Amino acid sequence: MTEKTKAPGKRGRPTYRASLEDRQMVEQMKFCGESDNTIARALGIDPDTLRKHFLEELADGHAQRRKEVIGLLFGAARSGNVAAIKKLEEMGRVAGAQEAVKQREAKAPKLGKKEEQKLAAKAVAGKFAPPTPPKLVVDNR
Repeated sequence: MTEKTKAPGKRGRPTYRASLEDRQMVEQMKFCGESDNTIARALGIDPDTLRKHFLEELADGHAQRRKEVIGLLFGAARSGNVAAIKKLEEMGRVAGAQEAVKQREAKAPKLGKKEEQKLAAKAVAGKFAPPTPPKLVVDNR
């Protein structure tokens, strides 16, 4: 077959196929905080191709690897590794502190001068309070 008689669908590069090793590499690099562009360059593909073929790994890669690391820490702690035990205690304290911060009441947004003046005007009482409206004798229903 000559170049001119090639089928129209067979031009250009072959389609990219992600391997299991590539998927693991994307998860590992995402866990370490690498950008999508850096991961794509390491794999030798375009960032758009990376996002197309590794959408799940990019979205959940950090969580999956963190789960794996925590599992390894617990295994090491159960076998008596003191450093792993201390690290797990530290992670527990940090997580507890983060929960406490989330449970605190959200502060009211800071008001500007005009909003503060309007609230102060509504709260006026005593001698300078606006008069109460008259009571109607007839009900206009």
